[in-house]
Amino acid sequence: MSLFKHKFDVLLEAAEDTDTKVASPETDREAMAQTLNTAKPEDFDVEGRREELNNHVKDNQSVRLKEWIQQIDAFINFLNGTDGSSMQVQLHTAPCDSTFEDIARSEKKKIARLAAELSSLSESLKGYLISNDK
Repeated sequence: MSLFKHKFDVLLEAAEDTDTKVASPETDREAMAQTLNTAKPEDFDVEGRREELNNHVKDNQSVRLKEWIQQIDAFINFLNGTDGSSMQVQLHTAPCDSTFEDIARSEKKKIARLAAELSSLSESLKGYLISNDK
């Protein structure tokens, strides 16, 4: 232990001899200016950039939310749309004694309920999209 203590004392005494007194900076900006190599103290100002970043994130979320709404609406149309390609129309126009008729008889309520729940979700997401755009 005394070996380390001796080396520490030698280093401490050497540091006291070679130290030159430097005036300590009065502000943080002055301290940063004295210690930074390539960066400027202004590079660390984040107040203006924070709002810019928040707007960027908000725009990205709005775009993603619009994509979700479009996909949900497309699936609602697939399930319960009025055109001939929707599931409900195809099931109800199926010939008698077919698999589609059996599905229509037993599953039409589930399909309609699923489409209604998805419509509710889509409308809720549209509400969030509108409130986000303000």
